Amino acid sequence: MKYDLTKKVTKGAQRTLDAFTSTTLELLTEKPFHEITVNELCERSNYPRATFYNYFDDKFDLLSYIWLCLYNMIQLDDYGNLDSEERLYILFDRAFDLASANQNILKSILRHHSERDFLYHHFKMHLNAKIRDFFVMESCRYQYDIPYEIVVDHYCNTALLILEWYFFKQKGGTKVQALQYLKFLLGSIKTEA
Repeated sequence: MKYDLTKKVTKGAQRTLDAFTSTTLELLTEKPFHEITVNELCERSNYPRATFYNYFDDKFDLLSYIWLCLYNMIQLDDYGNLDSEERLYILFDRAFDLASANQNILKSILRHHSERDFLYHHFKMHLNAKIRDFFVMESCRYQYDIPYEIVVDHYCNTALLILEWYFFKQKGGTKVQALQYLKFLLGSIKTEA
């Protein structure tokens, strides 16, 4: 991303980022991601192409920014002394709430995107990277009998499987059920003390 998010974002920059984000989400409810063009994003957002390219390298960069925004909406600022598994449960709980609150948008987007297309895989890759961050601490590496990279992939895939079941496949159910399923499917893979 060309815009430096490590610095304080100005009101004007935030307005621009928000416009491109909301326009992208709006367009995703109308057509597949691969059919969306930068020209279309700029036209709908009422910004020139030069402004778009001041912020993003391309539409894929914008999509990564959107995933980052979604992730920031569901993460806690401070997980304190919680272990990686508990952090994942909190993250899952908040992701479930966000998906529940935006079911209509999700349904509209899913009309044009399946779990087999680019959008889903890009999201999964981004979420996997964020979950991996939970496990990079040295203390986490030694809690498992198997390589922690496998644990990370397992946790990510299981959380996504349940979210997919509830929201992409629209099977319904409660958040309490979803958390129970997650805990059951993850089981305990930590090393016994």
